[in-house]
Amino acid sequence: MNKKIITLRYWLLGRGYHVALQALEFAAAFHTGMRKDGHTPEFDHQITIALYIRTLVDLLDQPEETLASVFLHDVCEDHDVGFDEIEAQFGRPIRDAVIRLTKVHRGIRVPPEIYYSKIAKSPIASIVKAADRMHNMQTMSKVFSEAKQVSYIKETTDYILPMLKEARRTFTRQEPVYENVKLVLLTQIELIRIALDTEPLSNGN
Repeated sequence: MNKKIITLRYWLLGRGYHVALQALEFAAAFHTGMRKDGHTPEFDHQITIALYIRTLVDLLDQPEETLASVFLHDVCEDHDVGFDEIEAQFGRPIRDAVIRLTKVHRGIRVPPEIYYSKIAKSPIASIVKAADRMHNMQTMSKVFSEAKQVSYIKETTDYILPMLKEARRTFTRQEPVYENVKLVLLTQIELIRIALDTEPLSNGN
């Protein structure tokens, strides 16, 4: 992972994305453990998502804020960082995105209908959440039970694909990014369904 981080640091510096670079360092100080597979560093999740977002950065409305939110999207939920601290260090737009991306904070859980509805209304959070789900689905086969994988697919089809559809209609300049993410998710879903021998996907998204 060190090579990935070094590559990302230099790229962010070259783009002049100093807030995103600060967010990377901030989040890296919290995400020091291992992922559920027991051998992948925890922060590899954020770095991998950011490297994917980097390939689409020129199509984003707020590219630096989106990348910063990638690095920060789990710190409040997983490490009890306060939203005010996020705003103080990274500004209100990033705070807003991180709030929308946080399912549980200090014992308060956001119901899924409200959670995804709020994400759909943010040009930053909608991209980060979709890319987050892409990476989680890519890596879940070795750590999730078959039942958990089926549940994850259901959540994706019930909430994330409709969220992308709504966001795509609202933030039209990001339409190519939403289409890219949607196609990747649909491909992942079909591959997982084949591996699990479950029913094929059929929806209007």
